[in-house]
Amino acid sequence: MKKYSAKKFGEVLKYHMKNFLALLVMVAVLTTAAAQTRTLNKPVVCDATATVLRTITEEFGETPQWRGSNAQQGTTTVLTVNLITGAWTLIEFNTVTACVIGVGQNASSAWGTPS
Repeated sequence: MKKYSAKKFGEVLKYHMKNFLALLVMVAVLTTAAAQTRTLNKPVVCDATATVLRTITEEFGETPQWRGSNAQQGTTTVLTVNLITGAWTLIEFNTVTACVIGVGQNASSAWGTPS
């Protein structure tokens, strides 16, 4: 085992403490940055509920595959899928207005892709 003088030991300890503190600060910053939420101003398309639902089902051939309700907001969210093409649309609506939250292709479920 290598022996250090008290002065040399203090220098080595000081060097490692600086590195340790730098690492600690870096971890704290990265953890804080990862934990912060962001609010996005995402454009959505909205129209009368009846119009949106009719368009999705009649023009795009999509049918509701999942539905959830939010009693606090008085809204319903529906995921519609065209089981032939795999196209999907996520819609949030109330009795008056429906908004398209997202659209895409290649819909699948935990059980595989639509047939």
